[in-house]
Amino acid sequence: MAYDDLFDVGRGRSFMGLFDDLSGTKIAQDRYDVYVNEDYIGQKFLLTAQESVQDIDDFLKNEGINQFDSYVDGDHYYIKAGADKQRVEDVLKVYLQNR
Repeated sequence: MAYDDLFDVGRGRSFMGLFDDLSGTKIAQDRYDVYVNEDYIGQKFLLTAQESVQDIDDFLKNEGINQFDSYVDGDHYYIKAGADKQRVEDVLKVYLQNR
């Protein structure tokens, strides 16, 4: 028996149904690329259903950083920081590495 016959490859069928409905599947965790003023800082992984990418805003505010705007665009999270740009970057690098 040939390999193609074993798995029905080439006959329009996929490997025993393993890949039939990819649209209904969800990855195990969501991930966002984080940017400060267009500079890539790192990735934020949402490990539980209670987590949100906006948790970054709460963290920054807890660190005393209040002068910023943020928005989500697909799987990218953009933070527009003013004069505190370097401090925002430094704080976020530590935050994203520890999560």
